Amino acid sequence: MERLPRLITSLFKDEKYIKENDLGKENHLLFNYFASLVHHHPDLIFFITTKGRVISQNREKVNALLGQPPKAKIHLKKLIPEQSFDLLASAFNQAVSGEINSRELTIQNKESQQLNLTLTFIPIKANNGTILSICVIVQDYTRFYRLIENKKLLNQHLRHAQQIANIGSWEYVIKDDTLLCSDSFYDLFGIEKTPSINLKTLSTYFHPDDFEETYKQINKSIQQGADLTTSFRISHGKTRQLRYMKVQAQILYKDNRPEKLVGVIKDYTEQKQLENNLICSSKNHQHIFDHLDAAIWMKEYPSGEILFLSKGLEDLFAVSREKVVGHTFKWEEMIYPDDLHSVAAKQSDLLLGKEINHTYRIISGDGTMKWVLDQTIPKLNDQGEVTHLFGMLTDITAEVETKEQLHYLANYDSLTSLPNHKSIRERLRKLCKGTSPFALMCVEVDNFQQINHALGYKIGDKVLKHSANKIKNILSDDTFLARMSSHTFIIIMEHFKTKQAVFNKAEEIMELFMTPITIKEYDLHETISIGISFFPEDGTNKASLLERTYSALYHAKKSGESNYQIYSYSKDISAYKKYILEKDMRKAIQHKEFELYYQPQVNSYSGIIVGAEALIRWNHKEWGIVSPGEFIPLAEENHLINHMTDWTIEQVCSDLRRWKDKGYTLRPIAINISPIRLLKKGLVEYVKNLLDKYDIPAKYIMFEITESKELENRKSVRSTLTDLRKLGIKIIIDDYGTGFASIQYLHDYEIDTIKVDKMYVQSINNEDKKDANIVSSLIHLAKALDMKVVAEGVEEYEQLEFLKQKECDFIQGYLFSKPVPIQSFEKMMQAGYLMPKCKFKQKPTKERRRFYRLIFPQYLPADLSVTEVNKRKVDLGTAPILIENISIGGLKILSKLNLPVHSALKFRFYFTIMQEQFSINGKLIWKIEEKGDLFYYGIEFIIQDREQERLAQLINHMTALQKQQKDIPDTNFIDENPYLYFKNLS
Repeated sequence: MERLPRLITSLFKDEKYIKENDLGKENHLLFNYFASLVHHHPDLIFFITTKGRVISQNREKVNALLGQPPKAKIHLKKLIPEQSFDLLASAFNQAVSGEINSRELTIQNKESQQLNLTLTFIPIKANNGTILSICVIVQDYTRFYRLIENKKLLNQHLRHAQQIANIGSWEYVIKDDTLLCSDSFYDLFGIEKTPSINLKTLSTYFHPDDFEETYKQINKSIQQGADLTTSFRISHGKTRQLRYMKVQAQILYKDNRPEKLVGVIKDYTEQKQLENNLICSSKNHQHIFDHLDAAIWMKEYPSGEILFLSKGLEDLFAVSREKVVGHTFKWEEMIYPDDLHSVAAKQSDLLLGKEINHTYRIISGDGTMKWVLDQTIPKLNDQGEVTHLFGMLTDITAEVETKEQLHYLANYDSLTSLPNHKSIRERLRKLCKGTSPFALMCVEVDNFQQINHALGYKIGDKVLKHSANKIKNILSDDTFLARMSSHTFIIIMEHFKTKQAVFNKAEEIMELFMTPITIKEYDLHETISIGISFFPEDGTNKASLLERTYSALYHAKKSGESNYQIYSYSKDISAYKKYILEKDMRKAIQHKEFELYYQPQVNSYSGIIVGAEALIRWNHKEWGIVSPGEFIPLAEENHLINHMTDWTIEQVCSDLRRWKDKGYTLRPIAINISPIRLLKKGLVEYVKNLLDKYDIPAKYIMFEITESKELENRKSVRSTLTDLRKLGIKIIIDDYGTGFASIQYLHDYEIDTIKVDKMYVQSINNEDKKDANIVSSLIHLAKALDMKVVAEGVEEYEQLEFLKQKECDFIQGYLFSKPVPIQSFEKMMQAGYLMPKCKFKQKPTKERRRFYRLIFPQYLPADLSVTEVNKRKVDLGTAPILIENISIGGLKILSKLNLPVHSALKFRFYFTIMQEQFSINGKLIWKIEEKGDLFYYGIEFIIQDREQERLAQLINHMTALQKQQKDIPDTNFIDENPYLYFKNLS
């Protein structure tokens, strides 16, 4: 027997050393049975010695019960509450005494969930009755206890629910004629609770007129085996009040025979009283409702029974009340087909207990379409179920038509029937909230005011309607077209594959207006200008997009009639440059990126420096030095010109002060004044304060003003100029001869000097002598009016000699000096005079020709593109250039583009020679400015060896042809003046 503890331990350790000869064959087989029982028993079994030591336990089952990992060590004592130790000790002692007994124990598992366990203590006895050990069987009754608790909780919830909902449950045992009822059932009837009750006893509470019918319904349900649904009245057992009851029940069978009815009963007295009250109220108000201009109705749900209907429905629907009440009226057939879906969606809201208020169209009985306002309210019972629907239908056709007319007038243009500016802004506001790209076009009819003034507004209106129809006819249905203002239209293209498609559409619109139109007896030639911007790159809100589209339109109109321009840079290099300059201009003012260059003015005969013109330059980080001709128009458009003008005036005053302090001989400086600045108040005071601040005499300041339409405001401008001359400021008319009111200006304003425009000066030597005669006349006129004359743009000796003969006072031009930085001008001031330069094309100071260069017999047309800006890839299209000569290392080209040398821009050049096409990267090495706003550039190729070899073979071939005095075949050279070539392209 002493081996028993070790043998029992082996049951749980699955030891293999217990041999058959240790126990004997019969006992060994018995042991295996016992071991299998212990291991596979669903309950937990372990053994304790009579001394209280646990000698075996199934750790895996213990850990599984407690929710612990299989190998985790468990301290059972820590799991057992202290108050349970005495109970377990008592049970253990009883087992040691030979009694089998059980105890209940509550512990917690790993997740702190309560476990309900039953422990059975069984003594293990020897044949002689000695207690060897105690076997403890642990049974988990947790699930059983939880089911009991849940059942109790559900019963409580059921009782509370029945009390709240005025519902009682019951069972009717057919054979015994016995009713088993819930507490709520007795409360609903107002009777004392008894173990059971029969129908006869219950019938005493029924209304005399209802029990017989109810009893028939019950018998019918039992006989047919059908569910029971009925209602009846009772007299409440305690209050004696009349109550309304509804019953629903189901038959239960036993041995294929009805055994009992199981059902519920509900008190719906309040709902019934409400129905009765409503019916009574509806009768009292029937007369009133029948005389209202509306259809008022009430019906029961879900039966659809009409409980009330006013006479107004007959007028609204053009059908008789009898047809509606008789259920021959089909509501869906009256609703306008396009509104059926929305009406059905609203009606479904009623079943959710929501009130609805919506409008839709109907086709009345006489075929008339009407708009109705439908207001419907659902009535719910205590369970949230719809029991009734109340509604009112009002004919609002007149109001809708008036509203539509007002909406049309507010959102559409009455002349062209197109959406108006309000619709444009609303459309843009919605589109800008999204992320889908779209294009915005502004189309303006050029010189439209002239048509209005010359032919009258009736003709003008017909032109606008004709123009609107022209554009509309070539736009797709999903393209938005609207009239923005008098002769301006807006197009919004939402769906386009590429920007080129937008440009193609713009060109297509322009082509429409190439054909003259006939309005009455007048043949009219229209032209248009178009500005284009894109969302989101040009703006992310309607204000910025419209502003930038108008900016693009402004550039288009400045470029000439029948033209389109874009705000952004995706069309061409020039547009890109304008875009960048306009974008960076405001920051340039803040960061003081502008500087002044000075171009000297000299005496015609002696070359002595008599003054200079201050010219503002912009040292842009990408485009290098930018001339005023490129950014001044942008500054005027963006209302920044006044800031630039004031900065220039102060900078000149500051420079004069510095020269005065250095002891230089001061000479008058001419400053370009925008006509817009003359119209702004405070210029005279501003200049006076600067003269006082820097202590500079006014005679050293000259203001150059350009002929423009702003000067037509003669009274305001004359007053400003007069006050400036009183300070001592000299006034110069710049670009004289290019405007249309030059003589009038000389008459109206007190002018000290006129400056002859370079357009005439540079054409003095033309064979027709027309420009020479104009210049002679201008100089003679100025002398007669006691004015000085400055000739600008002088670049050749012949021009200088002509001007000297005509006694022109002062010369300004590249023949003496181009505009120079302040440091270079100071050196000129120290010298005091300038000698005319020989007129020849500049060459680079350092020879860069490492390779033989082939000079073409004529210029070769080619294209240039910008491929990279500040290491950012761009696609800007191409610009035309002319190639003068070529080598395997580079090109010499002529272009209208003013490009920076050694900048952050990278270029690619496209040309075709002898039917072979080349596309080669390169960079600018040097630049020479030519007359006619053209520029020579030296290009260094960035070329691969294979491409260089191909080019070298062609150059060798062309060189051989030239030596043989043969033409270069299959190459499209031009034979016209390069200036005219570029002019014709534009």
